[in-house]
Amino acid sequence: MPKAILFDLDGTLLNVDMDDFLGRYLKRLAVHFAHMMDPQEFVVNLMASTQAMIENRDPQKTNREAFWEHFLTTLPHKPEAVYPHIDTFYQDVFPELKPYVKPYPHTPEVLASATKHACPLVLATNPVFPLAAIRHRMNWAGLTEEQFALVTSYEHMHYCKPHPEYYLEIAERINVAPQDCLMIGNDADDDIRAAAKAGMQTYLVKDLVVNKSGKPPQADFSGHIKDIPSFLEKLKEDS
Repeated sequence: MPKAILFDLDGTLLNVDMDDFLGRYLKRLAVHFAHMMDPQEFVVNLMASTQAMIENRDPQKTNREAFWEHFLTTLPHKPEAVYPHIDTFYQDVFPELKPYVKPYPHTPEVLASATKHACPLVLATNPVFPLAAIRHRMNWAGLTEEQFALVTSYEHMHYCKPHPEYYLEIAERINVAPQDCLMIGNDADDDIRAAAKAGMQTYLVKDLVVNKSGKPPQADFSGHIKDIPSFLEKLKEDS
């Protein structure tokens, strides 16, 4: 039985087509900042800064710091003029995206089952978003922060998926050896192969599989989200 269970959010505990969702998200964010930058130019710069954040592997620099260090060079405004608009976007505009996601009906049962095993649970969502955006999506999935020992966001994490260091940082933060962790996710690259490289066991959720590389996932286990409670029970019986 694993000593910690990590769950991806989007596509795993929350039914969402991330390509469609991100397109709608970027459009709204660009409109929100249209008074500061041409919307098309804004999106190009935002994506470049996001990529710089993903590629950053400096253990002394949070993802937030890596993103803003790059993004602020593209804006003809001082940081103090930009930050409040980010806050109002996530408070007032981001909730408009709720109709484009659906909660999985089995998610509450999955979390209840995992909680019964009395081990730390981690919401291992790719920390490219602020915590405010993650909290909205958690709420849409029927989740609360209190259910998790750690929720990974760009404010405090130093690596992103698909870097194995992301998973190693989680293991260090919850004080559980990587080989004693189980990562549950739907993305063959970001969730399965990356966690396996860090030494974790993996479970591929087959409801909404993403496999952009096309390589075989080679997960230790696989099944649908509804299968996870019985899967965890079997792990406990076999341990």
